[in-house]
Amino acid sequence: MLSAKEVAQYFLSKDPQRKVFNKNVIEYNNRKSYEGNIRLNKYLFLAQVVYLAKYNKRLFEDDFLAYDNGPVVKDIVENYGIINNKNNEVDILPNIKDFLDKIYLSLENATYEELIEITHEDPEWIRLSKDTYNAPVMKIEDNIEEYKKRYKGLIEALKL
Repeated sequence: MLSAKEVAQYFLSKDPQRKVFNKNVIEYNNRKSYEGNIRLNKYLFLAQVVYLAKYNKRLFEDDFLAYDNGPVVKDIVENYGIINNKNNEVDILPNIKDFLDKIYLSLENATYEELIEITHEDPEWIRLSKDTYNAPVMKIEDNIEEYKKRYKGLIEALKL
């Protein structure tokens, strides 16, 4: 199974000019962050739940935490500056690359605000949203049937 870092590095490899995954400092919900960090975590989350909906298993092993601005992988949030500066090749199976390419293309024109709003509609994030100060672990597998309904149209549109 992949790690979130490997998937993040693959997404970053799709954006060598760092137009999508930039280091612009933004403030949202009274929190300052790199825009690209927010975007990368939302790409990871959406890739994970769509993969879960399609294949009934996780794409990568890392858990998401419920933060104010939506789901995040702790290692990615904390090490975004380091990960963003590397251009490592990632060894990912062709069918996974195809899946990730389709997710990337479907999200690349979304604003970070839109991505946050999408993840704020997630049932597990909503359940935990009153406790984001403690950054609880999201149990996304508990919502697999909801993800199957929610992302059915996307899965069909992207021919996943």
